[in-house]
Amino acid sequence: MSAMPTATPVTQTPRGLLAITISSVAWGLFPIYWDALRSVPPNTVLAYRIITTMITMFVLLVLLRKHRHFIASCAKLWKNKKLFLLAVIAALLISANWLLYIILVGAGKTLEASASYFLMPVMNMLIAILVLHERTNIFGWVSIALASIGVSIFIFGSGGVPWLGLIMALTFCGYGLLKRVVPLDSLQSITFETAVVTPLAFLWLIWQPGFGIVHQQSTIIALLMGAGVVTAVPLITFAYGVQHSQYLTVGFVQYINPTLQFLSAIFFLHEAINHTVLLAFCVIWLSLAVYSFALVALHRKTAILHSATASQTQPQAPTAPV
Repeated sequence: MSAMPTATPVTQTPRGLLAITISSVAWGLFPIYWDALRSVPPNTVLAYRIITTMITMFVLLVLLRKHRHFIASCAKLWKNKKLFLLAVIAALLISANWLLYIILVGAGKTLEASASYFLMPVMNMLIAILVLHERTNIFGWVSIALASIGVSIFIFGSGGVPWLGLIMALTFCGYGLLKRVVPLDSLQSITFETAVVTPLAFLWLIWQPGFGIVHQQSTIIALLMGAGVVTAVPLITFAYGVQHSQYLTVGFVQYINPTLQFLSAIFFLHEAINHTVLLAFCVIWLSLAVYSFALVALHRKTAILHSATASQTQPQAPTAPV
């Protein structure tokens, strides 16, 4: 099932597992952070998040002495106008994703955002089939069918199509698709992407009275200023974690993110959930279980093939003369 990509095997370490878990937990608790900024317009929150993240990432690159390599990579990217345009589109997509997420949380629809994140693995698989013309097996199609049923139940239970959530999921899937071809590593890409849209963020804040924070409490201002660090930390731990964790581990641990969003919405943000919406989540979880089973099967099949190939290429021991 080529729709579910495999990765080069790596040695999993406790630090790698811890890093990938920290990133997933941080992302899962994001709704609590953005909900605290509900009094600030979503566009203003996004603007501060973009600017502070760009500053944070550039400072990090300087501290790691990777800023010159970043500048060289951007210069190389500029020479290929097609790749540069794709990188700019990726920046716009991730910005739109951030904005829609902030809007959903501020509107008390974190459950919708959680459902969207649960659907992303299956949506990525569907995009791989339709756009990249990759193939899947029966388990992949069952996963897609169950996810579709789950979304239908969610629509029925919530009383309307979750357009914002679906668009948010699509923006991230499109972002991931473009990341396959843009030659920037994780630290470089988030620095580049936030730098590209920083002028737009500045223009928005300049247009706002008092840069959008007039009469705001000091706590709110501190949260806005800290948005860059909050955004950067899980990205950094995730980048480290994927380099020191097995591919399957990364896939499973990432389910912590939407699960914690789901729990945060109910227990911390006190969003109401009816039995129909709960049933929708159960069906979506089932689709992920099928997806995960297929991923495990693919991993084992690939491991067996690699083992067989390696044994065939090993030189045979010389036989004793008769």
